[in-house]
Amino acid sequence: MQRRSRGRRSAAARRVVCAAAAIGLGTPAPSLPASPAAGERAAFHPEILIVVNEESAISQAVGEYYRAARNVPASNVVRLSIPLRDPRFSDRSDERIPRSNFVQQIRDPVAKFLTDAGLVDRIEIIVTTKGVPLAVTAGPAALAPTALRDSPGASVDAELALLFSGRDGRSGVVGMVNPYYDADRPFAEFRAAHPDAPLRYLVARLDGYPTDVDPRTGVPADVKALIDAARGSAAPGPYLVDEDPRQTLRIGGNVALLGPAAAALKSLGLFVLHDESPRFRSDVRSIAGYTSWGSNDAGGAGPPYYGRIEGALYPGSFAPRAVACDIVSTNARLFTYPPEYGQSLIADLIRLGVAGAAGHVYEPTLTAVARPHIFLRRYAQGVPAVEAYFRSVPYLGWVNVYIGDPLLRVASPAGPDPDDLDGDGVPSRRDNCRDIPNPRQRDTDGDGFGNLCDPDVDNDGTVTTSWGQRPLGDLERIALAIAQRAYVPDYDLDGDRQVDAADVSLAQMWLFFPPGPSGLSP
Repeated sequence: MQRRSRGRRSAAARRVVCAAAAIGLGTPAPSLPASPAAGERAAFHPEILIVVNEESAISQAVGEYYRAARNVPASNVVRLSIPLRDPRFSDRSDERIPRSNFVQQIRDPVAKFLTDAGLVDRIEIIVTTKGVPLAVTAGPAALAPTALRDSPGASVDAELALLFSGRDGRSGVVGMVNPYYDADRPFAEFRAAHPDAPLRYLVARLDGYPTDVDPRTGVPADVKALIDAARGSAAPGPYLVDEDPRQTLRIGGNVALLGPAAAALKSLGLFVLHDESPRFRSDVRSIAGYTSWGSNDAGGAGPPYYGRIEGALYPGSFAPRAVACDIVSTNARLFTYPPEYGQSLIADLIRLGVAGAAGHVYEPTLTAVARPHIFLRRYAQGVPAVEAYFRSVPYLGWVNVYIGDPLLRVASPAGPDPDDLDGDGVPSRRDNCRDIPNPRQRDTDGDGFGNLCDPDVDNDGTVTTSWGQRPLGDLERIALAIAQRAYVPDYDLDGDRQVDAADVSLAQMWLFFPPGPSGLSP
């Protein structure tokens, strides 16, 4: 009898963990781009490698337009030959590539080019272009409860970031914690100090809908705008952080991602519109940075989620150099036209004027999304967009992708981190959850990490999962307490006097990471 009871509880624990894990979720000759904004001189960028597909006239045009815009040496363009079914990009299958083809047609040719040209250590940034496949085929494992462990899917760009590391081609995120996560130093310094780190290159993609091709350059209007917007100079409006209080299993997104993003930006003295109401915001003007639940917000107007819908503009207009980071499982799943909906698309945000966006080609689970409180904060402080993005991604080699000019920078950088980064009234040096507002400083196990950022309930230094099996990981310990209706103060992360799915949702945000960060514990 006791053994059967344990089996039922273990199954319940598995169900809670799995339920909390998912979010939802003849070519014209290219001409030179417009001159840089007044006072901005075109720098020479020998550290950039541009990847184009010779089978696509658009890919070649995008590569040349960007090369000229950023003064990249012509010798730093690698030309691949990847067959396309439809050069007009209306066929989604052109954006997917089996792993064997990825290795033969993309990874190995790029690696050979870098090696033969003596650029392996000189190149820091790889830029892929429209026409280069977007995603390595995932297969059924991408939808499994253990996708974070077993899925072979990945973004092409995430795989290219691992070139020469020997870490590409791995399933899931186990053992793939990003060593550059929330780092304080420029990437060049990081790579020089850590030559054996798996993150070898920062990778960005120039992509968007293929419509309205510019007759002078051969570049689609949305992709051209991505490149041109990086040098825009208009004064920005607010940073828009749009929460949805109705999120239940996804409460970790409100507490650990969106709320801290608003707090960090406010602490930098920036104009922040933090909407915690049930409505999905629209008609906001000249947005400087954006994060929300996207199509997961229950207050939305439905497909296409972003853009002009029934007289309102969702979420509004964007200032030049604006960036976005919404919490939507497959927001970067396609850039073909016409689009297919189910979830919102960052392609629509780009069409509205976003110059840089973090997204996912497959379901990342809430655990593995780019952290908006890091991405937006670092970008606002003047960190180049691709560096801000890679500092915000918790795992490498996964389904995440950055769309936009990697060298995009905010026009007027904010200052350094203030003494109270999360704005909860506790100085960071004494704050037991430095990045997440917790004015109560609740710490039931007394280890110097506040409960709100301490899912390491077995106190072994790392938050773990056993994938629903025994011996139990931290996530399973919390889930089992829920199944048993047991109250354990250390498991009550949000301090609501109960252990429930919200605590599992929070706990997964630290999977494979230590608790914190805390100003009281290393």
